[in-house]
Amino acid sequence: MNQSNQRPRISVIMVDGSFRERYDSIDFMARQDMSPDDYELIWVEYYGTIAPDLQRRIDARPRFRVIALGRTGTYHSSYCFNQGIAEARGDLVVIPDADVIAEPGFLNAVWQDHQASDRLVTYYHRHNEPKDQHVDEFSLEHLRAVCELTNPSNHGACLSVRRHWLDEINGYEQSPIFATGFHANDKDVYARLCGLGLMVRWNPGVKLFHPWHDMTGELTPHYTPQLDVISWRSRTLSTLPFQGMDPARNTTPPEKFQECERWLASLDQPRWKRAVNKLTARLGYTDTAQRKAA
Repeated sequence: MNQSNQRPRISVIMVDGSFRERYDSIDFMARQDMSPDDYELIWVEYYGTIAPDLQRRIDARPRFRVIALGRTGTYHSSYCFNQGIAEARGDLVVIPDADVIAEPGFLNAVWQDHQASDRLVTYYHRHNEPKDQHVDEFSLEHLRAVCELTNPSNHGACLSVRRHWLDEINGYEQSPIFATGFHANDKDVYARLCGLGLMVRWNPGVKLFHPWHDMTGELTPHYTPQLDVISWRSRTLSTLPFQGMDPARNTTPPEKFQECERWLASLDQPRWKRAVNKLTARLGYTDTAQRKAA
């Protein structure tokens, strides 16, 4: 890894749990109009194995690097996000969905947005490729032509915020409630940043594109206990996670969430979904429509 001593202005963090099949997003981030010295990309892998294709793409860019956490068991994206934040050298952190495709002017637009205020939090919409128009070998022109905005409140599409605010909220939630690839930690971080009183802006003039893949937009019961935590945090203006980047700043969950943590932490992966289904029923969410509205 050959890195300049100059600190980048922006740190882009992307995460994986050995489930991504394509890494086109890296190539598009490498084609930004911004000077290569002004931004870095940190790819954080939860497990220990780095795909050769991923390593090849990372190695071709001096300011890009990959970190393997070497963890085992159930994937938990928050550990990846938090390691990326800890490693970030930029003043501004940009956290996009790791399979979105960015326009060449994306990072410059993000940087310009943040010149308005240090207290700004910005989100950028993910436009999805319809399944019936999906092509394996896509181009930016194809994605511009067919992608649609199907979820205008997708907080996981892309967050950008000053690094010190992520330190202030002690990073992402590492509680077992937010484990697996089905996580609402993006909504959780949004609720906690709002609890700090920061200013939130969605910029409709900046688009990200998401090629279709299996499981795009899937609803699962995993979200239900997470949404319950987020709702509680929104009402109480709680800004710190139960388990965050700095263990010394962890907080004690209310008893019902402690019970949930103990239960989920004791389960192996095959039993996890069955357990969440039971918890879903106990919380009163009995069908997909109710879960979606939660």
